[in-house]
Amino acid sequence: MDNCFPKELRVVRGDDFTRVLRAGGCAADGTIVVFALPRTNFSPDQSHESLPTRLGVTIPKKTGKAVVRNQWKRWIRESFRTQRTKIPVGYDLIVRPKKDAVPDGSLIRKNLPRLAVKAINRIR
Repeated sequence: MDNCFPKELRVVRGDDFTRVLRAGGCAADGTIVVFALPRTNFSPDQSHESLPTRLGVTIPKKTGKAVVRNQWKRWIRESFRTQRTKIPVGYDLIVRPKKDAVPDGSLIRKNLPRLAVKAINRIR
């Protein structure tokens, strides 16, 4: 399994973030909130399932100082890289931490795939 995190697997454009946050399904637990929406930038002869799932991370400043925000980003990205095979393909995912949650890699790694599937099921 390839654990790199290339640009094709990242949500980077602001309008993509806005689209997912406004129209996507949402699932949360005590640590993170996951928003999901099918990818739309594909040609007419393909479906969204033929495209890889992309990850976007948004960490509000209320989460903590820069060190804590960077810990969140690293844990979320690492969890996505290692758990990518457990997440359905063809979706844009946006992940953000809950307000008073503490970055815990084992919890994020365990809950990210489950919450992604739950958010995807809520948009269908």
